[in-house]
Amino acid sequence: MNKHPILLYFGDGKGRAELVRLIFIYGGVPFEDRRISFQEYVQMRDNGELPFGQLPILEVGGTLISQSCAITRYAAKEAGLYPCDSVQAALSDMVVDAWRDLLDLLYGCYVDRVVEKGQLIMKMRDAAVRLERLDEYFAVIVPMHLRRFELLITQNQDSTFLVGQELTWADLAVFDILSTLDEAASLWTTPSTFFYIPEPAGPYRLPKELLKSYPKLEALKKTVSETPNIAAWLQAHPY
Repeated sequence: MNKHPILLYFGDGKGRAELVRLIFIYGGVPFEDRRISFQEYVQMRDNGELPFGQLPILEVGGTLISQSCAITRYAAKEAGLYPCDSVQAALSDMVVDAWRDLLDLLYGCYVDRVVEKGQLIMKMRDAAVRLERLDEYFAVIVPMHLRRFELLITQNQDSTFLVGQELTWADLAVFDILSTLDEAASLWTTPSTFFYIPEPAGPYRLPKELLKSYPKLEALKKTVSETPNIAAWLQAHPY
């Protein structure tokens, strides 16, 4: 296990950093959760302190690691949540890649990622485009992924987890995306938030209602949320 200080840089929100936090918290890995402002992010970016010009980044003993999946995989290995078996490791990678897909597709409903003057920036989409994309996301994409996650647990005989017989980073990834969808739905009608969408809010079911169709996922979410370390973290960081 690494003996150097670990610093995680991100904004004051969940985003692509929350899974890293959950992994460290679950595994009891000490880290410093540095939540920076947008102005601080711009300054770090313009000073060349971000390897790919984006957040999150992880600093380990002075070495900077970028890209959310690379950071998350490192965290999982440090926390003992990355499978030793190569096949199970690949299966867990598969689930975490799907986590990344779901996050990217969700944020893509709201923003367009473009390059201007050599910098990757995000521009908010028009309200009509957001609604059209969100309709497809919650009516088609989310149920499709939940069915596949549910099937993975079903096929993982005599286990309540996605891969193997013990909780891995894959389970925390699915927990994180389910929590993120809950957060997004709770903020649909709050104009000052990123996830706000104008009425009508689309024909899709709320994530908590949708999850009732997938009992194994619902049970997994409950198991993770009631783990003492995770429960304490969620209570302290309700977002």
